[in-house]
Amino acid sequence: MAQELSTHTQLNFMSGGGEMGALIRAYDWNTTSLGNPETWPQPLKTSLRLLLSTGHPMLIWWGEELIQFYNDPYARTLGSERHPSALGQRGHECWAEIWPEIEPQITQVMSGNGHTWHENQLLFITRNGKREEMYWTYSYGPIDHPEANYGVGGILVITTETTEQVLAEQQMKTAEARWRALFDQAPSFMCVLHGADHRFEYANRNYCEMLGQADILGKKVTDVVPEVGAQGFVELLDKVYQSGNSHQGIAAPLSFGTREPIFVDFIYQPILETNGQVSGILVEGYNVTERVIANRSLQEEHRRKDEFLAMLAHELRNPLAPIRNVSEMLIQTTEQDSSLQNIGSILARQVTHLTHLMDDLLDVSRISQNRITLQHETLSLSSIVNVATESLQSAIAQKNHQVNFIDHEHKLYVSGDMTRLVQCLTNIINNAIKYTQVGGKIEIQVNTLEDLAEITVSDNGCGISADMQASVFELFTQAKQTLDRSQGGLGIGLNIVQRLVHMHGGNVTVHSDGLGKGSCFSIHLPRVDASTLAPNTPVKPNTVHKRILVVDDNTDSADTMAELLGLQGHSVITAYTAHEALSAVDDFDPDIVLLDIGLPDMNGYQVAKNIIHKNKKRIIVALTGYGQAEDVRKAKEVGFDFHVTKPVKLADLVNIFTDNDSPVK
Repeated sequence: MAQELSTHTQLNFMSGGGEMGALIRAYDWNTTSLGNPETWPQPLKTSLRLLLSTGHPMLIWWGEELIQFYNDPYARTLGSERHPSALGQRGHECWAEIWPEIEPQITQVMSGNGHTWHENQLLFITRNGKREEMYWTYSYGPIDHPEANYGVGGILVITTETTEQVLAEQQMKTAEARWRALFDQAPSFMCVLHGADHRFEYANRNYCEMLGQADILGKKVTDVVPEVGAQGFVELLDKVYQSGNSHQGIAAPLSFGTREPIFVDFIYQPILETNGQVSGILVEGYNVTERVIANRSLQEEHRRKDEFLAMLAHELRNPLAPIRNVSEMLIQTTEQDSSLQNIGSILARQVTHLTHLMDDLLDVSRISQNRITLQHETLSLSSIVNVATESLQSAIAQKNHQVNFIDHEHKLYVSGDMTRLVQCLTNIINNAIKYTQVGGKIEIQVNTLEDLAEITVSDNGCGISADMQASVFELFTQAKQTLDRSQGGLGIGLNIVQRLVHMHGGNVTVHSDGLGKGSCFSIHLPRVDASTLAPNTPVKPNTVHKRILVVDDNTDSADTMAELLGLQGHSVITAYTAHEALSAVDDFDPDIVLLDIGLPDMNGYQVAKNIIHKNKKRIIVALTGYGQAEDVRKAKEVGFDFHVTKPVKLADLVNIFTDNDSPVK
């Protein structure tokens, strides 16, 4: 009994240790060179006690044969190939596949040359049937034993497997290298700023080239490019960092020192940590200097084009004005001479055609720049059709067309601008007139289509090919023309129709069965309730003859206008300069002044101010070749009662004379 107690006491260094402690105690050590555990040297016993009483993975190699001991944490790293067979096994037999790598390290320790340390050491080891790439951080420490060679009895191996950590770090580095490569290859400039003082953590090649600097990492923005502080960019960075909200800049000017300023589109995107706090800012953007310069150049070209069109219209309207006047005079004074009346009608038609061409040119520019404002009112479709067809009577008569108007809905209303909707319908009917042979048929119908009002214009003319129908509303699109261009236009009328109809919330379509089979255009507009129609109070024409002063430096225009108005029974005098006009106002005391704007000695605005100052009751009409929206606005500001562009129809002037309460329009 006493002997058993003594033996138990002697083997106390093997106690505990979980599964491996039990296996060590049960192992027949007499089959190894170590023999009975009772006879083991004290350094081995002490090391073994340490191994079994720790939670860290440990291995002991003992003696020249490097007999192995290991604990439970170490056992979990071995796999089925080595556990539990590795217990009591010789080291070189257990680790044959990595022996070339670890033998020099073992030899160093066993020969008394101190310990070794290996961090994230790569070893290829078979575990659970698979040869794996493994990483270990471990130390080989000598176990001192005075009776052993070199005073070293064995090696204590303290190890940690770092495979997951190393592979994760490698993946992170690979991912970081990938996104850095993507950043550098990106067409945009990018940088990452860290912290509240905005230090450069990363910047791609384009960003460094934009700054003209490469050594910027770790530095503050204000130290690298101090000039951007005064341009508001640092203030924006502070705002994004503090608020956590991104900021986008469009075509922002950016200057670096003495270099030419550039323009950038950019975004400041806050970088949020898992706790929601902002740790930095991602800056990404593009150098859009070329785009900005190109846009400015394009805007300048648009401005010059508009100025050219306005001047072209003015220069064309001035000579057209006396031609219009002469045509009206011929029609008014030659009732018994049909040939002269015909000449007057021809002149009137051609002047109207030229005027429409000029108006179309100007409308394309106005619509493109959103400079057309619609004057909405409730309108009946039949009134729109009547006004449009009435304006084209001479053209219809010239080609002897049969025009039928079928109104299926006698009380169908839309909300729109009367002038513009008439312009749309006139363009479409005029196309039907041009492309329908003499004696052809044109049919205009008004219908309902669900909640839409529909106007269709169909003809039995030359038709439209299938390939043309897809592009007929595009700007400058025309059907194939003959050399005489007898039916040609500018190719902009239908484009204007489409744009104006869209501005009214509607659409316009075209259909044709092909060449020689006619065509059908349909305008669809939102219907409105007739109850919104304002009451129509008839105005009796004012037949009282007026005292009229015509002021124009174009003597042909002034003289023909005076003669035409004289034929209507009005008392008319002319003035060719501003000074003559002001004298005539005093001497003649006119009721109405038809005043040109572009006078040589004083512009028409200044003359109007002088006339208004003398007598505010006079009707002052701007009769001018300048017809842009800005010209109408100026006339209104000065105090003109009306603004009309040359060449003006006699009927329009009569309306002005009998509608004295109308504003400038």
